[in-house]
Amino acid sequence: MSGFSQVIIWSRFLLVSRDCLAVNDEEAGEKWRAGDAAKSTRFFSRALDQYHAGLELFPRNFDLAYNRARLQYDLAQQPRLLNHLPFTVVELLEVALESHRYALDINQDNADLLFNTAQVLTSIAEASTERIPTENGSMENLQFLQEALEFFQRCLSLQSYQLTQREELETSVMTNPSEQPISTFGPNQESQTDAVEEEVWTSIEEPVTDDSLIDTLMAQLGTLTTIMSVARPIVNLGWIEEYYCEMLQSRVELFSKSSERLGEIRLMKAKFWTALADAKFHHQNIGILAYEHELNISFDRNFDLQRNEQGLIDRADAEITFCNSILETNRGISEPEVLQLSSIRWRHVTKALEDLTAASKLPQADNLARVHLRRGDCELMRYGLGKGPYPHELAAKSTPTLIGNAEIYYRGAAKLGLITGAAEEEREASVKEAVVAKLCGNPEKYNSLLLNNRELTLEIVRDMQDDYLLSNLDLEKF
Repeated sequence: MSGFSQVIIWSRFLLVSRDCLAVNDEEAGEKWRAGDAAKSTRFFSRALDQYHAGLELFPRNFDLAYNRARLQYDLAQQPRLLNHLPFTVVELLEVALESHRYALDINQDNADLLFNTAQVLTSIAEASTERIPTENGSMENLQFLQEALEFFQRCLSLQSYQLTQREELETSVMTNPSEQPISTFGPNQESQTDAVEEEVWTSIEEPVTDDSLIDTLMAQLGTLTTIMSVARPIVNLGWIEEYYCEMLQSRVELFSKSSERLGEIRLMKAKFWTALADAKFHHQNIGILAYEHELNISFDRNFDLQRNEQGLIDRADAEITFCNSILETNRGISEPEVLQLSSIRWRHVTKALEDLTAASKLPQADNLARVHLRRGDCELMRYGLGKGPYPHELAAKSTPTLIGNAEIYYRGAAKLGLITGAAEEEREASVKEAVVAKLCGNPEKYNSLLLNNRELTLEIVRDMQDDYLLSNLDLEKF
């Protein structure tokens, strides 16, 4: 055997070895993900090391580049694992984006890679919103999201082409079953290989289906919706509507008529239209009644969400966003207007609470800690409506019940977060429970949290003020 042939065989061995080792480590990481986050993270980190090492030897290998990028993004979506990595979520997302761009330089026509790159860009914008709450930050995030839309559109076009090609091929085979591909090999050539032929590595891709197109379409619509919250002060709403009508509407309507995933599509449409109504309200293009009407028709009460946890949560979020938006844009109004506004807010917060209560009773609920946390927020908002110079009558009468319910829900969320490993929910709920206890005249738990982790505690208190869970009068007690 020639020396060159030995090099090729050795190179093949190295590449297969790196890939197999990384796959084994990823499988081990998945095995321990739910039980031992630290151990799971170590396996995933070892898999990344294998992909890095493989790319040092084979810098143009697409499989290695794709898998490295995919795993980095996956880790960025796992808060429990992030606690064991030397990165913030934004830092890891930025690393993942760089890896996705590297893989794109090797192959720009892989639909999965185009889709994942768009997802990473969207996640960076979402994660960066709190880190850079400035106009410059909004502009940077808007650029990320617009680039994400471009990648989604490229992915959708490629998937549509691939689906058409597959359907045409299937039709051809059905109409001409006797036709067979002509072999280009001579006698005995199919089993022979040249010892010095160039090594070719290919990825096995899942065939494109209507579901593939729906996944991309909904992710694209989700990113368009995100733009209106992340970059609301600077976004051109006319451009948003034009983009939807020109790029998405026809496909959305088509799949709404023919797909078994009708409920999923309707939910995404509802989130888009309510986000657009909220943005229009903040831009003073519509008033409260028009906003409320859009909210009601988008999430029609005949829209059956009673066994859809995410749908119930999304509708509750839309109700709460409506309540907060009409409050922050109506300062300095007269007493009758305040009472009318309080009545509207009470009605919609109560609707949100009903949806969250329904979600908490579903047997397949994924994140009960987060649901109970939001239930506590709703009760605290209703409690707040009974305070101030013009209190809502029913809220004022129910003050002890409302504040007591909030404390119970927060305590339950903290316990569930501790049991399920939802660390973020556990921390937030613990602070909020302590805040409510302090409002009721029991400051011990709050003072203890302040002593042990002052920065986090005060940050959550500030967030509660921003979310209209605490009034200026409440804050005087802190």
